[in-house]
Amino acid sequence: KKNKPKILLKTFKILQKLYHYIFIVAVLTISLNCKNNKDKINSQWDDFFEFRKGNIPLIIVATHGGDLKPNWMENRFCEGSVITKDLYTLDIAFQIENELNKMGYQPYVVYAKIHRVKLDLNRSLQTSHCEDDTSNELWQLFHDQILSFRQEIINNYNRGLLIDIHGHGHPIQRIELGYLLNSQKLRELSSDESSIQHGETSINSLIENHPENKKLGDLIFGDNALGSLLSKNGFPTVPSFIDRAPKSYEPFFSGGTNTKNYGSKNQNGVDAIQLELNRNGIRQNSEDRERFSKIFAKISIEYMKSNYSDVFPFN
Repeated sequence: KKNKPKILLKTFKILQKLYHYIFIVAVLTISLNCKNNKDKINSQWDDFFEFRKGNIPLIIVATHGGDLKPNWMENRFCEGSVITKDLYTLDIAFQIENELNKMGYQPYVVYAKIHRVKLDLNRSLQTSHCEDDTSNELWQLFHDQILSFRQEIINNYNRGLLIDIHGHGHPIQRIELGYLLNSQKLRELSSDESSIQHGETSINSLIENHPENKKLGDLIFGDNALGSLLSKNGFPTVPSFIDRAPKSYEPFFSGGTNTKNYGSKNQNGVDAIQLELNRNGIRQNSEDRERFSKIFAKISIEYMKSNYSDVFPFN
């Protein structure tokens, strides 16, 4: 009985040491897991993305063409999530860049190689995943790079253009160009070019600074509008001088988060156009992809020289 307090005290001290040991192990385990997750991102960022600086005021972005599906990221199966890959759009982005290189031009490029089922980089941070915060750093890295290239173009050239490449599955086989004007607004603009203010579009800066003072209608429907150049080269496009606006019952993508955030609707400097590619004749097979990439590279330079002639560096 006399030894009982001593035994209890000794037991208490042992338990206290054991508690401290367990606490330290738990803290170290949590820290190690966080570090491992960060190391995965830091050591593999080039597996997830490709970034390259350019020598012309053009940024090419491709977000939905990647294949990478890391196991440590949850799938985006929450309500409203689109998880399908835009087939071959990343391949086309690489080929366009390669064709531009042959002409002596290097665009700024921001490519995602991660599959859309894991992370949607044409969404806000909050909606890019389904509450899986492990992808937040990747989302931030991607968008910080676009912002950095955008600012570099403003610093070096005053203004420029961003092309965001996607693929659509709509039944009508035509390219859809997104200027943040939905089909109804395009129909209104087509019938009355004074009905829509250019400040509503992602090419607001282009209209305010155009070297030939072209108006919104000219840049959407004119002979040298991007859609018209594509149509004249065998790729039906809306809007263009041939196909000015979708009908009310036809599906149409007018531009997503990247077009809104990095175009010139709410800020000057860099314009943005969403390029939604149909499948037949463009993405269907390797010959189509090669042909389109060659032609689009030439069209993009023609478009830049026509509309950004005051800042475009001629070879």
